[in-house]
Amino acid sequence: MKKNNKKIIFFIFLCTCIFLTTSSFGEFLTVDQYVKKVEENNNTLKEIDYQIEAITKKFKESFRAYSMSLGANIGYANDKTRAYNAASGQFADQKIQALNFDVSVNKQFETGTLFSAGYGTNYSSVKYILPLYETTDMAPYVALEQSLLKNFNGDLTKISISKMKSASQSLLYLQTYKKQQLLLNAKKVYWALSYARTVSDFRKQSFERSRKILEWNESRYNRDLAEKNDVLQSKALYKGRELALKQAQYDIITASRNFNEMLNISSPAVDYSIESIENLEKYFKGITELTRGTGRRADVLSALANVESSKYAAQEKNKSIGADLKLSGKFAFNGADSSFTGASSEMAKLNYPSWALGLSYSLPLDFSIQKTVNEGFDAEIKATAKLAEQTELAEKNDWDQLNASWKNSLEKYYIAKELNQIQSERNIEEQKLLKAGRSTTFEMVQSEDDLDNSTLTKYQMSMDLIFMLLESQMLYDTQTITLE
Repeated sequence: MKKNNKKIIFFIFLCTCIFLTTSSFGEFLTVDQYVKKVEENNNTLKEIDYQIEAITKKFKESFRAYSMSLGANIGYANDKTRAYNAASGQFADQKIQALNFDVSVNKQFETGTLFSAGYGTNYSSVKYILPLYETTDMAPYVALEQSLLKNFNGDLTKISISKMKSASQSLLYLQTYKKQQLLLNAKKVYWALSYARTVSDFRKQSFERSRKILEWNESRYNRDLAEKNDVLQSKALYKGRELALKQAQYDIITASRNFNEMLNISSPAVDYSIESIENLEKYFKGITELTRGTGRRADVLSALANVESSKYAAQEKNKSIGADLKLSGKFAFNGADSSFTGASSEMAKLNYPSWALGLSYSLPLDFSIQKTVNEGFDAEIKATAKLAEQTELAEKNDWDQLNASWKNSLEKYYIAKELNQIQSERNIEEQKLLKAGRSTTFEMVQSEDDLDNSTLTKYQMSMDLIFMLLESQMLYDTQTITLE
């Protein structure tokens, strides 16, 4: 009766395990299909994509320096006062009203030249002693302004754009690195679930074998053909395999949660069939050495771009706080009359041209502060350069270590694979010997343990290899980001 109860309990337990791991499996999902779903659903990845979009589009702000702009000014003044009239020796009321309007189109060119084309109108009315008189003058004009020091040939503007470009590239590389790591982790999560499922399947087989060994030894013990120690050893093996199976089932739940979390789903069950790690070898078979493309690791590119940004920042500050000499010029055709119509008519005759030239010079006198500020920017350049140097060193060391680990793990994998094959064959033979009474329970248990260890070692070695291969492919070939 007890024996039948054990069989019933085991049957229920085994059915539960099978239900948890296989009953809900549906559509087959490859690792690339899974990554595509992650790209469509993962919130962190979407946030990174939005950040990349934001940085790329905000960089366009730097080109507004060359954009055309419309300027308009309007002003009105009303001045009522009393003024002294020398002729009469008395004060008299005075009233002056003025209205001025100016509109212009402005553009800065890459030479640093600021060009303006506009139209200005001034209306004034004056009442002082004599009767009221009104004047309207208007003039279309063109004006130029050119820096001869700070922004000669547009140097300051170009430096400012280059600084922002390098800073934006640095940020983009960091976001790219985060995205690469997230997608790498997605593939690792996929294979982690595959590992958990494959181990669980192996645990079921191991558990079933241990059950048969226990039943066989109990039967022999009941017929006085085996010692009690054989039964105890079998029970220990059985319980150990039961514990391992329960842990394997729990590992599936954990791996499934991680799998679903990448898809923005909260669930302990995965509805997809996925690739088995038994097939992992096809991905790295024949690859004796890891190779990399023409790109770099994104964190290195970010550090290098940051160095360039700090250099441009120093140049920009050095120019902006220094002396400047500006040349300005303006040419206009004027028209003036007591009425708007008359002023327009006079202006159209082009009889009253005017032009003006000017030079302006500025020199900040806080030389000690300028010197300190420049020293601060120089220190920043050195700091970013050292960080970039350290990042490049870390990249080289990480790659060399990755390649060394690859070669070492590849050799160990094939040894582990061969050892697992040997242990599998040994286990089969040991079972035959045990049934024929030519082996002991201890030797059978030892064979089971050896098979268990060799199988898990082979699985783990294959996981290590695929992780290293993915890392070499996904992190070490970032191409230069171009911002235009």
